[in-house]
Amino acid sequence: MKCVFIADTGTGDDNQRAVGRGLSKLVRDNDIKFVLLGGDNFYEDGIRSVNDPKVKTAFEIPYKDIPNDIKFFSCLGNHDIYNTEGHTAQFDYSEQSIEKDMKFVLPYHYYSFGKKGLFKIFVIDGNLDEMESSLKREQSRETCRDIRECSDPWKILMIHQPLVSPGEHGCLKGSNEKYVKNIIKNGIDLVCSGHDHLQACASMNIGNKDVIQVVNGAGAKKYFDDPDDHIHPEYINNKRGYKLLHFNTELGYCQFDMKPTSLKIDYLNKNNKVLFTHKISK
Repeated sequence: MKCVFIADTGTGDDNQRAVGRGLSKLVRDNDIKFVLLGGDNFYEDGIRSVNDPKVKTAFEIPYKDIPNDIKFFSCLGNHDIYNTEGHTAQFDYSEQSIEKDMKFVLPYHYYSFGKKGLFKIFVIDGNLDEMESSLKREQSRETCRDIRECSDPWKILMIHQPLVSPGEHGCLKGSNEKYVKNIIKNGIDLVCSGHDHLQACASMNIGNKDVIQVVNGAGAKKYFDDPDDHIHPEYINNKRGYKLLHFNTELGYCQFDMKPTSLKIDYLNKNNKVLFTHKISK
């Protein structure tokens, strides 16, 4: 089964629409079953209601050529909560979208879904510094239990903020790093994140298990548009048991091809040229 991961999309500009055209073609040509939307769904400060104009300009229009039965399973990014209604507005839009059989799915801060015997994806809210402590504890407790009880071959965690990244945002630190690692240690194989507007792949040894970190925040914003943006391989390579396997700064997305004993990750640009491939096996 194939799906796509893309993040940091919600600009509503020409770049997002260009990436959307490539994604639409990939979905059509490669039998993509669903899309993972990794946060910062609506720049710069989220949406305020289901009637916010950005719902159309930054989601419905760029992906209008993708059929509604291809669901966009989403998580919250930091920009999505820059107004006080940000998270609830997206939850409301998700409810409306599901009722009308449209594409956008984001029912709550955390949730999971999957295909029995193949994969399960665990979605969490990475805005930990802004989260109430009771919700933070609940999210960790429920997600960890869900992972432990899962017997499917592939267990994937989606969180907007990556555990490690060679981009300017860098790696999680302190209590946030510990929080996410604690979740991963329950059996996660692959973490997919955005936040930095580039594409990267890293291997991480966590709890004596090799885990892959996918970073793909290349859904609309070009990395070097900000003059302060630099690439920092040392952010990853200087951590014991961690290694940066690939990075690029092209707009695009990742395709995951999941089979019971293998998972292939293709990094693609907006024209669907494969830039890097990494395969993990059971």
